[in-house]
Amino acid sequence: MRQLRPRVALAAVFISSGLAAAPSMSQPVPATPPFKAHVDMKTFMEHVLTPAAKVIWSVNGAVIDAKGEHSLSPQTDDDWENIASGAATLAEATNALMIPERVRDSEWNGYVKRLADAANKAYQSAEAHDLKAVSEVSDRLDGICAACHRHYGLE
Repeated sequence: MRQLRPRVALAAVFISSGLAAAPSMSQPVPATPPFKAHVDMKTFMEHVLTPAAKVIWSVNGAVIDAKGEHSLSPQTDDDWENIASGAATLAEATNALMIPERVRDSEWNGYVKRLADAANKAYQSAEAHDLKAVSEVSDRLDGICAACHRHYGLE
């Protein structure tokens, strides 16, 4: 019993000093998350969204050269991993589209949600190595992007 008393006393000091509280509990959480756009929309599109979408769109592509036509659809595990990475990047980037300073009007987040859903479906399909599903999402993604660009005059 004597050996427990120093531990109990130490625990009491630890708790009363506030050291036992989790860091997140000791500091208030801001009401609005501190999200901030670091680049303008054009730059964001050029360097984040478009490269990620191009990876998904590539599954429906082909290259024609002197040796003939070559499909760009995934052939190896590395190819599939590249598509999964592009789709995951696109899906996660949709969160950055909803940073308040980027939201253009009341319809904006609807377009973003459709984009996020398509990107997530592409990711799941790539993880499953389902070329037909990725190809279908690729086509749908093209339509989603085109509709948004038309709506906001970005073409």
